[in-house]
Amino acid sequence: MKIINSLPFRIITPVILIVLLIGLGLYLFVLRSVSGFADIHIKDNFLNMSHDVYNICDRSLSELLRTGLAGDEKAVRIKKGLAIGEIENFLRQNNIEGYIIENGKEVLYTGDLPPQFLEMMEKNLEENVVSSIEYAGGKYYTYHIHFEPWKWHIILTKDASAYSQLVQKVNVAYGATAFILLINALLVLFYLHRSIRMPIDRIITSLKKGEKPGYKGIYEFEFLSNNVSQIMMSLQEEIKMLNNIYHIAASRRGEEFFDEVTMAIGRLFDLNSFIARINPDGETAYVVSLHLNGEIKKGINIFLKDTPCEDITSRKHMCVIERNAYKQFPEVEFLTSIKADSYIGFAVFDRKGDVVGMVNAFGKQREFTEPDIKVFQTVGQMVATEFEMLEKEKEEKRMREQLFQAQKMEAIGSLAGGIAHDFNNMLQGILGYASLLKMKLSEDDPIYRPLDVIEHSAERAAELTKQLLGFARKGKYIVEPLNLNDVVDDVLKLITRTFDRTIEIKTTIDSGLWAIEGDRSQIENVILNLCLNARDAMPAGGILHIKTSNIEIMEETKPFAWMKEGKYAVIKVNDTGRGMDEEVKKQIFEPFFTTKEKGKGTGMGLAMVYGVVKSHDGFITVDSELGKGSTFTIYLPAVEKEVKVQAGGAEVRRLPCGEGTILVVDDEKAVRNLARETLNELGYYVLEASDGKEAIEIYEDKKSKIDLVILDLIMPEMGGKETFEKLKKIAPDVKVLVSSGYGIDSNARNMLDDGAKGFIQKPYNINELAEMIKKIVCPHLFI
Repeated sequence: MKIINSLPFRIITPVILIVLLIGLGLYLFVLRSVSGFADIHIKDNFLNMSHDVYNICDRSLSELLRTGLAGDEKAVRIKKGLAIGEIENFLRQNNIEGYIIENGKEVLYTGDLPPQFLEMMEKNLEENVVSSIEYAGGKYYTYHIHFEPWKWHIILTKDASAYSQLVQKVNVAYGATAFILLINALLVLFYLHRSIRMPIDRIITSLKKGEKPGYKGIYEFEFLSNNVSQIMMSLQEEIKMLNNIYHIAASRRGEEFFDEVTMAIGRLFDLNSFIARINPDGETAYVVSLHLNGEIKKGINIFLKDTPCEDITSRKHMCVIERNAYKQFPEVEFLTSIKADSYIGFAVFDRKGDVVGMVNAFGKQREFTEPDIKVFQTVGQMVATEFEMLEKEKEEKRMREQLFQAQKMEAIGSLAGGIAHDFNNMLQGILGYASLLKMKLSEDDPIYRPLDVIEHSAERAAELTKQLLGFARKGKYIVEPLNLNDVVDDVLKLITRTFDRTIEIKTTIDSGLWAIEGDRSQIENVILNLCLNARDAMPAGGILHIKTSNIEIMEETKPFAWMKEGKYAVIKVNDTGRGMDEEVKKQIFEPFFTTKEKGKGTGMGLAMVYGVVKSHDGFITVDSELGKGSTFTIYLPAVEKEVKVQAGGAEVRRLPCGEGTILVVDDEKAVRNLARETLNELGYYVLEASDGKEAIEIYEDKKSKIDLVILDLIMPEMGGKETFEKLKKIAPDVKVLVSSGYGIDSNARNMLDDGAKGFIQKPYNINELAEMIKKIVCPHLFI
């Protein structure tokens, strides 16, 4: 197989086959031509001699006619005899055998042919045609002449062997031609061997030894040899470069990877180099690794303007300078410091095709070849991959921190919500009994003032639990379509009157702001809390800037990976205050964390902000640096609903309503006792149930007498929602007032949607309870 696939075999073998085929073709052609030529020549010669014989007869007859003796038998007989003699002499001279038949009798016979041959000729011969007859292993030419005037049949024959000398001469000429053809074929093979095989063998022998071929001679093979040598040199250089690239790829990740890249560029090209990452401002770059005069430096920021780096970032390609680079850019320190003549820089791209960094090399004068550029492009791709991996790791770290923070806040929120709920139940007794006692006393009573203090203290404690519930995301109270611009206007009316004049308040309001859905009071408290924090961060004055805008978050434009896609109304609260460090930023949304002096902050403001924003399915981010102020950005989901114009505060006429029976369902005995005494004072008859099962039993027994059920939402065994569903099965038109230490969560909202008549949050005072009952039990008393 190796011999068959060799070049000499593939060249010489076809040449030999071609020569053989040509020789065979010539042989067959010449053989056929020679044979035909000899046969035609012999027949023409024989035919001419036959014509001579006929002419002898014709001439003799012509003489008789000319002398007028044609009618003289004697003269005719004599003339025939003379003609026969002349014919016989001619035949003998030309070595021709023949005979003449006249009236069936032989008048002349020459030669020694047997009678059988003569009989065969008589049967097969045609007149005036040269024929060939095979007889007794020999070949004979024959000719039949019919001389009609004398009734002669003259038959001539000649042995073909008489022409053997002619055939032999032709065969000798043919053999000489074949010999010359063979010699020429051998010369062609020798020439091919010398001109093709020997140069190729010399080139292949060098290649087998791993040496560069150095053939000189035939132009084409010399050109091939030189190109193979150049390719081998290029391959050796590329192998060297690939080894270095492999070493880079196999090196450690992170910052050390960039150090290895810059050192590898030094080893490959004997040049200084640096890798830089474009800063967000687009005007500077951060050097992650600089290899200069054998030393590694990093952490340097460089300006891009008026440097070759600017050309790279603007054109998103590469910049190559092979001479006088430091003279072209005399203000660029990294070039002038070493008087760098050459410079090459490549842009590093991210997956979106944006320039995120660059790889640069500079130093002594040199020409950058195509393989050099390929190496730099490969290195640039590796650097881009490493940039992407580092960014991915940072993003994953941020995501883990976000998840941890969210889980921590969720756990704290659950705890805060539970505490607030239980605390509200406790406050219900304090606030309720204080209100009840105040209702029984006049303002002149000495106990009235202490009760008033107790009531206000309980209300302040209730406000704190509201903040806890806001942080814990335990429900939105009144959900409706809102325009954040309206809420901002209400907050501005308050802060412009109360904030110090040293604080300048600016607004940038988007008139086309999308609507959101939420609790107006909670959102207002969120914005107010952020403004109060901004004021406290600027004790010497500054600028408070409130901005609203629309944003549509898509997969490719997410400010943060954890954000959900969709349309959002955005509000930003920015101040020029003292700002925060990273440690403070990590804790600002935790309840009871505060940087204010003792007694000047509860640490619940931002915790409430965080909880309210989350309960509205929104996001909040903070951007802050020490000495550079802070910016809080809130994203709230936009809705396609019409915002209702706030109506003026028409005063409602309140009338006493003390008729009817109310069933109070609550697992807290103190709450039940307070409700009984309070409602009795208002004129209602009260039934009590400590859980849902007992409430069902009482209602089934006395449903015709019960006008209202005050139902606690959170109870053991059977909760408020399940109790409400069973009450509705008993009486679909049952009137239920939902009560809870939480706000209006999903359960309360579902109950209101299913027919509950109202919701009241603990701790509530007597006035709130009385007003709510009057609206439900006696709606006809309201105008």
